[in-house]
Amino acid sequence: MKNKLKFILITLLILAIFVGVLFVAQDISDNAKLQELVAEFGYLGVLFIAIVAGLNTVVPLPAATFVPIFTAAGLSIPLIVTTLAVGTFIADVISFVLGYTSRELIKEKYPKLFKFFYNLQNNHKRLIFPVVITYAAFVPFPNEAILIPLGMSGVKFKNLIIPLIIGDIVHQALLAYAVVSAFGLII
Repeated sequence: MKNKLKFILITLLILAIFVGVLFVAQDISDNAKLQELVAEFGYLGVLFIAIVAGLNTVVPLPAATFVPIFTAAGLSIPLIVTTLAVGTFIADVISFVLGYTSRELIKEKYPKLFKFFYNLQNNHKRLIFPVVITYAAFVPFPNEAILIPLGMSGVKFKNLIIPLIIGDIVHQALLAYAVVSAFGLII
């Protein structure tokens, strides 16, 4: 019961934020001063939001939710998508490093858990590329959910770079264009 209530509250919070973003985007599109403010932060602001959203597992709100605000300020959608993908990739690197550096702690405190991740890395290497690219592109959960365990298992980050970049670009593009389309239908 408690978990169900928590899920409902988080869902309502995400929905409220999304609706709030739509209203803010409408205000920005009608207010030149607000457009200047968002434009002042520009793509650096987009990057910051992408990093924070990429690391946020408490309220996993996609950074692409804010695309209407960015476009209302005159930013280009392809550059927004690129910046969101770069920010998400930076968050992915941080997550992987967190998993990789906590390896010894997990190995000592939770040997069965470590053994599971270690076996995954050693016995299923060929699955890592397609699983990571599919997860990063289409799964609506933060990438940390897969990157921290992969870091713990000892996967080399160089094997994750290409699937993460491709997956992040696909994910951000799909979300950004979906949000912009939804915004156009609502407003």
